Amino acid sequence: MNSQIHLPQLSKVNKILIGIYVGIFLLSTIFVKTTGVDLVSDLGLSYLGIKKGFIFQFFTFPFIENSFTGVLFNSILIWFIGSELELKWGTKFYLKFLAISTYVSGLFYVLLSFIIGMSASALPLYGPAGSMLALILAYGIIYSERVMLFMMIFPMKAKYFCMILGGIEIFMAMFSNQSNASWSHLVAMLAAYLYLKFKSLQARGVTLQSIKEEQHRNRMRSKLTLVKDDEDTPPQKADPDKPKYWQ
Repeated sequence: MNSQIHLPQLSKVNKILIGIYVGIFLLSTIFVKTTGVDLVSDLGLSYLGIKKGFIFQFFTFPFIENSFTGVLFNSILIWFIGSELELKWGTKFYLKFLAISTYVSGLFYVLLSFIIGMSASALPLYGPAGSMLALILAYGIIYSERVMLFMMIFPMKAKYFCMILGGIEIFMAMFSNQSNASWSHLVAMLAAYLYLKFKSLQARGVTLQSIKEEQHRNRMRSKLTLVKDDEDTPPQKADPDKPKYWQ
């Protein structure tokens, strides 16, 4: 079995996602060059923006980017990893996975900003980094033994690639000036993992009700007590009021 990652076909859905992402980046770049106004502050997600009623930020923040390298790297991830996962999951599940990881991350960012307070000069949450890390996590779980190129140079297995990126994000969350965004990206990975775990259990027929029933059975088993006769004690007539086994 070949462990090397191959070039998957770019699906229609991912073509649309990349097209929107690149298109907004180009428009934003042109707008900055012509007017000097950076659209990240308006289209990115912030508590102050939501407080002003800019609900559209929840839908625009994953698609706005101010870095060409960021656009390039994320587009490659969507093409290689996103297309591979969509082929395995199907388009409906793939889009649901992206939506959950993206908007759970966004909600957490707004909530965290509300709790700790954010200054007007703080950068908003923008770009698809959270959902891209969620895709890498899923890929590392499903195709853990496949070989990827870290930094496009160093070959390593997908599970280690995922661990390294997760470790970098944890470091950024603890020591970066934009730690709120990094915590939100980590929450996106956590939401992705929990969603995959839930769907895996659901596929095996494990539900919340079945878990409760199993826990109840285990508790009942723990209450069972076995009483043995003493070998030196002569047999006695059974007493219906004192059974040898009871619950």
